[in-house]
Amino acid sequence: MSMSRERNRDTGRYVQTLTLDAVLRAMREASDPVVTAKELSERLDCSSEAARQKLVQLHDQGLIERRKVGAGAVIWWIDEDAA
Repeated sequence: MSMSRERNRDTGRYVQTLTLDAVLRAMREASDPVVTAKELSERLDCSSEAARQKLVQLHDQGLIERRKVGAGAVIWWIDEDAA
């Protein structure tokens, strides 16, 4: 699935296509209880950085948890008590 990036006609900036709901939905549909930003980026056809930014936003809202598991590797999971 390839997503073309749409630009706002007035500002020329890219229109946000990756929503927090889409990230949560992808996390719920994942075969494992934890995900990485790279896994989500592949699933959602976006950059790893875009996925990571959304994961950070969800974490800041208290909806998901994270843990560093190695040299820069971070796993993320849904906090079922909060979500």
